[in-house]
Amino acid sequence: MKKVCTAAFLFICLAITTTSWASYSRGYLPLPAGTSLLCTYYNYISASKLYKNGTKKGPSDDYDKSVNVGMLRYIHYMKIGEALYGDGGLTINPQVIVPFADISLNGNYEALSGGKDISATGFGDPVVLSTFWLVNDPKNRLWVGFTPWLTIPLGQYKKDRLANPGGNRWAIKPEVGLVKGIGDKGYLELTLGGEFYSDNSEYQGNKRLAQDPTIQAEVHFSYDITKKWGTALDYYYSNGGETKINGVRQNNQLSNNGLALCMFVMLGSSNQLLVSYRYDFAVKTGTDDKTLGLRWTYLF
Repeated sequence: MKKVCTAAFLFICLAITTTSWASYSRGYLPLPAGTSLLCTYYNYISASKLYKNGTKKGPSDDYDKSVNVGMLRYIHYMKIGEALYGDGGLTINPQVIVPFADISLNGNYEALSGGKDISATGFGDPVVLSTFWLVNDPKNRLWVGFTPWLTIPLGQYKKDRLANPGGNRWAIKPEVGLVKGIGDKGYLELTLGGEFYSDNSEYQGNKRLAQDPTIQAEVHFSYDITKKWGTALDYYYSNGGETKINGVRQNNQLSNNGLALCMFVMLGSSNQLLVSYRYDFAVKTGTDDKTLGLRWTYLF
């Protein structure tokens, strides 16, 4: 039982900020060239149930997880040529994300940790990315973008800890997003990406941790209630990502689902506030995360 639970627990430590990287709606709508955004995020993630291959572990809901994640994100939009389709131009938006996490795991996690520290606070791994809008057709309300995400292992990591803000490994995620306007006020957005990981050679000391690629899909439908207020319904799915420790497979593949509801409002012409709530309702491996998210955006 301990080996089985530890395999599921490992995924929690790896994916401690995975929910935070998930996109909100309208991320694949390009803004005018020359526009910059400064975004501040806060996510509070809590959970009490631990799953392994669809089975809840333990006799009680005593796998208490509490994670506070803050992120600072800078984005700049520019036009570098003509799009493959549409008259909106080949727009790109180079950006950087710097995360900070406070992680606390309690209850039955203590028995799985082997005495190692399962709480941590510090900066996570920064991420650099940019979307390339290959299809930019505002007249027909159609956009298609390609986004490579690169996670750089510069975050806080200690090999004698099980919980770390940083992952001590590189990750790259190529992603494609499509947006289609629905009527005058709605947008349907589909994204599909695959994330690939380098090995961590300092897991629990000097063990080698490897992970299979994960497939990540998102569906967003957003609607303008008024000129200032909007709402969105979001669906998230992740699959794959089984881990290996020193070559031994842990049998902890993902097949996880999440739903979220968002509200956003423009405050004047330069500020936007977004509030979201997400529940991971069908989890094969990992925890039943409940995430309260806030994002403040300043446009300039």
